[in-house]
This record gives sequence, C-alpha cells and structure tokens, in this order.
Amino acid sequence: MSKYMTDVRLASELEQSAATGGKLFDRLGGREVIARVHRAFYDKVFAHPWLGRYFAGIDQRHIESQQTDFMTMIFGGPKCYGGRMPIDAHEHVMVTEELFAVRRELLHAALVEAAIPPKEMADWLAIDGAFKKVLIKQSVADCRKRFTTDEILDFPAPERQSRAS
Repeated sequence: MSKYMTDVRLASELEQSAATGGKLFDRLGGREVIARVHRAFYDKVFAHPWLGRYFAGIDQRHIESQQTDFMTMIFGGPKCYGGRMPIDAHEHVMVTEELFAVRRELLHAALVEAAIPPKEMADWLAIDGAFKKVLIKQSVADCRKRFTTDEILDFPAPERQSRAS
C-alpha cells in the first residue's frame, strides 16, 4: 500500500472515530475553537528551545491555519484542507518517540489553556496519537527530502546533546 493510501485510510478511520458520540468538530464548537487551540499550541512550539528549531523559517500563522484546516476535516467538519497528508508533510523530519511526546505535552497544555472539556480533550489527544504510527521514524535513514531544497531535520533532544558532550 502506498504512503498516500496509508494516510488516506488513517484520515478516514480518524474521521469516523471522531463521529462517535457526535462529530468532535461540533462538540468542540467548530473551527474557531480548533484555531484557538492551534494558536496556543504553536505559540508554545515556536517558543520551545528544541521543537522551535524544526519550525525555523516557517510562518507560524500559516502552519496554524493549515493544521486547523486539517484537524477540522479529521474531526468531521468541512473538508477544507488541501495540503499534504502527514506522512508526506513530515517525511524529511526525524520524528522520534521523545519528540512526539514533547509535542504532545505542548498540545495538552494548549488544550487546557483553551478550556477544552475533558471528554473532547481525551478524544482530540486520542486522534492526535493515532498519527504517531505513521510519523515516528527509527533512524534518519527513514527520512526523505520532499523537495531537492529540503534539509533533513534532525535535532537531538537537549538532554542527549548534553550527554554527548
């Protein structure tokens, strides 16, 4: 199965799971609430000394909007996302378990900050966690450039940097 089809199938499964008990999009209160979470989340990501390095040169408002469009679709709202699927968008990024965990902590903090109710927060985090299996890489050899001008993004965690010194 192609990477694209894997992402399409995953997105479809997530969209269906979001509809359990009503669409998560509706239970959250729509796109405006999702956008509020992403503003808080990316403020934290861009300010983070490690994760922020992965976003150097990227327009924060643009990535917030893309992520909001994508999650709106995944949560059962309007299909307004026209970008790359996660596996393709991140193929040049060395996503480790540790990186995914730190990112998830920041997402959790953003959900708390945005006063997302516990059930919806748990559902959001479950859906977000489902992407882990297509994003985590075992080594930098698993990374691929999307474009010839891409760099493979692999920044060791600060703790690993200090141990290596």
